Amino acid sequence: MHWSDCYVGRDYEPGTADCAVLACDVAREVLGLDMQLPGARRAGPFGRNAQIQQHQGEFARRINAPADAQPVLLIARGRVQHIGVMCQLASEWWVLHADEGAGFVLRQRLRDMARQGYTVEGFYEWL
Repeated sequence: MHWSDCYVGRDYEPGTADCAVLACDVAREVLGLDMQLPGARRAGPFGRNAQIQQHQGEFARRINAPADAQPVLLIARGRVQHIGVMCQLASEWWVLHADEGAGFVLRQRLRDMARQGYTVEGFYEWL
């Protein structure tokens, strides 16, 4: 069993169980880090996304390659608006993310994210 299995299938709920909340939950539950992104539990999607971009340097640093249980910022429709968590399973990278369109948490191959409309903005490591 992989650490990410317990998150797959959780319902997506704006403001209470969305992508930012999932990333904070994984940081706390898997890595033992008490991460609280500003407004992660309150802001709507556009406000939350602006806050993640504005404050990302306070919480994470950009790294050159994915790291297990660490965040990834994703671009959709031309702007950073989604955060996921990287997972390595069977020597392949996956993105665990709470997807609003699907309505639940998914784990998708990193190489398939472009077909889902996402581009990687960057890989990060929590501070």
